[in-house]
Amino acid sequence: MGAWKRSAIGPRMTLVLATLSPSLPAPAFALSACDMAAGGSIHRVEVGVRTIQDAIDHAVDGDDIVVGPGIYRERINFHGKAITIRSEAGAEQTLIDGASKERGVKGGSTVTMSSGEGPGSILRGFAVSGGSGTIECARQDPDSCRTLGGGFYLEGVSPIIEACLILNNSADHGGAVHVHEGTPVFRDCWFYLNSSIRGGATIDCIESRPRFVTCGFHEDGIQWTEVASINIRSDCGVGGGCCIRDACIISTRTACEDAGGFWQGEDMPCVSTSCPSPCQEDVNGDRRVNMTDVLRVLDAWGLCN
Repeated sequence: MGAWKRSAIGPRMTLVLATLSPSLPAPAFALSACDMAAGGSIHRVEVGVRTIQDAIDHAVDGDDIVVGPGIYRERINFHGKAITIRSEAGAEQTLIDGASKERGVKGGSTVTMSSGEGPGSILRGFAVSGGSGTIECARQDPDSCRTLGGGFYLEGVSPIIEACLILNNSADHGGAVHVHEGTPVFRDCWFYLNSSIRGGATIDCIESRPRFVTCGFHEDGIQWTEVASINIRSDCGVGGGCCIRDACIISTRTACEDAGGFWQGEDMPCVSTSCPSPCQEDVNGDRRVNMTDVLRVLDAWGLCN
């Protein structure tokens, strides 16, 4: 067995990763479709010769992929399959490191789902790290290219991500997660030390309605673009509709007001909440145009950079 390395990453969480000793042989890899789960097969993966992606490629809808503890230096793509990929030992001991170039492709998102994945596509109990984003070019011009979604690249999909630690990923936009036209669910996840190289939030949501259920964010922000309804739930306090500009989220009153939003009331759903269009004169976003807004404009008086 290899040595265990403990690395503190925050006041409330410690990441424990397995590092293999160079003097000892690597553990054997096991990939078995002989074990039967309810409605599908169980594929077992351990650190060694092959990869999680190999198990995905051999799996069919309804299968489970059970991953042993260790560091998996690869990037994975669900390829539209309704499968569950889960770790045996949890995110503290099971890392998918997307920084590896072993697959022959420089850079990329650690986890990609862009082939119509739905709630039947589940990732549970992993640390997701090292991603640098999927390259997207608006035109046939290298200068127009940008990277999106270092940890997760989610395009038109609605998977479930549970009990994952998303850390140390980066991209031009959405260092941790990029979501476009989807309704993914993140449950019991922790976002830590992800970065967006060109500024902005590390979770980038465009025309999407993601849900973040009992998740933690440490110095990671969320940016919503062209979105009508967002759902952020917490076990702390009673939720209700919260208007932030012209978007509606479900949050506690404290979280809503801390974000500069206007709380609609306890148990008030977003479907029945009408958020007004943003008022350009309301500089500080408190839904009032008053002397505070005037003072902010005067403070910024001069040429725009």
